[in-house]
Amino acid sequence: MTKSKIEKTLGEQIVEAMKEAAENPKSMTVYRRGIDVKSIRKTLKMKQNEFAKTYGFNLETLRKWEQGAHVPDQAVTSYLSCIVLRPKLIATLLSKRTSEAV
Repeated sequence: MTKSKIEKTLGEQIVEAMKEAAENPKSMTVYRRGIDVKSIRKTLKMKQNEFAKTYGFNLETLRKWEQGAHVPDQAVTSYLSCIVLRPKLIATLLSKRTSEAV
């Protein structure tokens, strides 16, 4: 029997999103060319502090990525690719995780 989306664990949902990112040709282009964090954030119409808080990034690190002073590593690039493909799902999963910890 297959689990519904509601019954899947946070880990299962993240793995599913990662698989979708890997299977999407557009996300693979992101790996080869680097990733434009500022563009992602602006596409989502979010301010830096809102994007950082929603997706669990350190605000100063986010600023350095956007300024080109630092480059996200491969794991973060994969995570950002998931955000590009499913921003609401990722935000929802993270907010549920935060509320469960309280």
